[in-house]
Amino acid sequence: MKIGVLFTLIATATIANVSAEPLPSEPGYASVQEVLEYGRKYQAVDTQLLDAGYRFHECHTQVINYFAPPTQAEYRYAQAECLYSMRSGGDFSLQTDYATVKIDINYNQEIIVYKEADVLVRYTTVY
Repeated sequence: MKIGVLFTLIATATIANVSAEPLPSEPGYASVQEVLEYGRKYQAVDTQLLDAGYRFHECHTQVINYFAPPTQAEYRYAQAECLYSMRSGGDFSLQTDYATVKIDINYNQEIIVYKEADVLVRYTTVY
């Protein structure tokens, strides 16, 4: 009877140990497009720009080509650039404010996911 109780305690301890692994702090995505659709930082910037009155135009993604495969587990895979604009000078003015959002997209070779890296916003006013 003591052996059965001891085996049960060992099995319970093993199950608790397996389920205690920490979850990754940054989410991973299956494709570059998913990073643009669900990325936390970019979605926060997108929401702020749209709430401020900017209008979304387009996003261009440029994949970075390497001469040899990177040896790091995670490396920069692509960079996306999204353009927003807002007329700001009134009805008869040609003044336009532009916001350009650059999103660095990393790729993790070990867990085979794309991750959102730096998100930078640049504002320009054209008269």
